[in-house]
Amino acid sequence: MTLKSILKFWHSLRTRIIISVFIMVLPAAILMFSAYHSIRSNSESVSNILDSSLDELLKIQKVQSKILKTELPFHLYLNRGESADREAFIRLTVDIDLLFGHISEPHEILSQNQDIMKLAQSEWQEAKTLGESLLTTTNIPENDALIAKVDQFGRHLERCASLLDELSINALEEIENQRFAAQESEWKSIGKLTMVFALGLLLAVLAALSLGQSVIQPIKRLEKTVSRFGQGETGTRIDLKTNDELGGLASAFNTLAERFEHIKNELDYLSVHDNLTGLYDRTKLHEEITSEMERAKRYDRSFSLLLIDIDNFKEVNRTYGRLVGDSVLCSVANKICSTVRPTDVSSRYGGDEFAVILSETDARGAMETAQRLLEAIEDSPLNIGDGKQLKISICVGYATYPLDADTEVSLFAQTDQSLHDAKAGLNQKYVG
Repeated sequence: MTLKSILKFWHSLRTRIIISVFIMVLPAAILMFSAYHSIRSNSESVSNILDSSLDELLKIQKVQSKILKTELPFHLYLNRGESADREAFIRLTVDIDLLFGHISEPHEILSQNQDIMKLAQSEWQEAKTLGESLLTTTNIPENDALIAKVDQFGRHLERCASLLDELSINALEEIENQRFAAQESEWKSIGKLTMVFALGLLLAVLAALSLGQSVIQPIKRLEKTVSRFGQGETGTRIDLKTNDELGGLASAFNTLAERFEHIKNELDYLSVHDNLTGLYDRTKLHEEITSEMERAKRYDRSFSLLLIDIDNFKEVNRTYGRLVGDSVLCSVANKICSTVRPTDVSSRYGGDEFAVILSETDARGAMETAQRLLEAIEDSPLNIGDGKQLKISICVGYATYPLDADTEVSLFAQTDQSLHDAKAGLNQKYVG
């Protein structure tokens, strides 16, 4: 074989190799191009949908929050008659009307919920009209009529907040459906990329491996993180620092997760706190008692439990109305928080009863704390308007673990008995 024939064969072989590679790579390149644009389109679509849906959800949460806030200036004005409280109420109503206008605009997430939104707006308008009529008139109705109107105002607000809660739940369900759609789209994209890997030889395989590192692995990380988020791990985030579409989708998911976690934290807070006083509720009190007993057993320490009852509270409600009664409860709650230590646990135990867990406190310390509470509350009469002041008095009962009781049930029973004795004036282990 001459040099000329060798060169001719080499050139022919090289040409055939180039043509073969081109024929094999061309479909792969076309599919890769198609898959890339599909992923990009899906990522942008999902990001836009999630952002838009989340914005609607946050608008609903924001207007609900402002609606609940209108109760405070409304009650304060009726109690104190100060123009600043009335102006605060009016500013809130203006903000709420604007927010309702925004969330009433046509949107996919609310397309099936327009009736609920209209009912919520109707309830708000009823509450607003009633509130403005009470806060702008110079002729305040008689006590019974005022109580009826205030109760009616509260019921409208509660129904409006309940309807907005229903809208929020529907919005979260829609976002969840969109998340599943995004996950399905991701798997379709992976299928397209898998087809790409099967169409080439060495160059196609190398291209597929490279693509796998830049696209498939991030998609799997996205899917894994979204799955963990769906299982309740709301603190999980996608660590994908890229400037492409997947990075944009990861950033959109992280933003959604952060906002969702913020909302969840607020709901968690509301689930263990009393709405009126801001103290822990009864369920949280029992959890803290259990924890405190375990700690006391482990380190051989003691702690005390106080039960506080407001004297003649029912008479206050009958004489001055529920608004003044609520003010009395808030005033007592504030005095309890400012008197006990930051490490102590304060809660609203019942209608006009409060409970305080005094950590690492013996019977003497419990009595001293009870005396300070009595003096602090009785020395701070409540201003109920028209220059009138209402003097508040309390009874306090207490029991110490493990001196008086060694179980949760017996500890509450001993404390309750001590409170009963305090009211009757029969026991030295009380302040009343």
